[in-house]
Amino acid sequence: MSQSGRVAQVKRLWGRFLHLLSIVMLVAASCLFLWLGLTQTGVVGTHGTFTVRECHLVTHHSTSGKKGHVSGSTSQSYTCTGIFRPTDNKIAIDDNSFMSDLEKAYPKGNQFSTQRTGASVLLNNPREATKQFLIGFAALLVDAFVLFWFITRLDKNGMTVKETWRTTKGTATRPVVITIAAVALVGMALSPVLASTLSG
Repeated sequence: MSQSGRVAQVKRLWGRFLHLLSIVMLVAASCLFLWLGLTQTGVVGTHGTFTVRECHLVTHHSTSGKKGHVSGSTSQSYTCTGIFRPTDNKIAIDDNSFMSDLEKAYPKGNQFSTQRTGASVLLNNPREATKQFLIGFAALLVDAFVLFWFITRLDKNGMTVKETWRTTKGTATRPVVITIAAVALVGMALSPVLASTLSG
């Protein structure tokens, strides 16, 4: 094989690897946001009470550049530190817990019904849970298309999306992609109901 042929093959393999990696990352992102949604509905995580010690303002900066011009925007949220006391006493009291991305500051001693998963303490919040579910199912929907692209080599087969879809008739690709997309779409449509129902 010539040098140019080897380079082209390496590029193809690298492209396939990155494509596969994106599929895995989308699945991971979907699972993460769905887990956070379940946490904020109280389904998973450790139930407990968070007592505020102090709160402080956090400013988030984001920048974007276009044609040599750089513009930036800022957003603000609050982070509160305090004590997390589990309801069932199966884990130790954590004196150094914190809740982040809050809309406002709360006075010392204020208490919240919360869930803890890993290092995160989250409010029981159906509205935020709905957002997490929507993001999680949206990532799954994108993953369905990326998987279809990966399996059919859509960018290399010289066919349109419609023509490529026709070639999947009778193969396992079509039902797999349809199932993933259907789950994602139904999940997105039912996210508010799901969050409200699970929150009780």
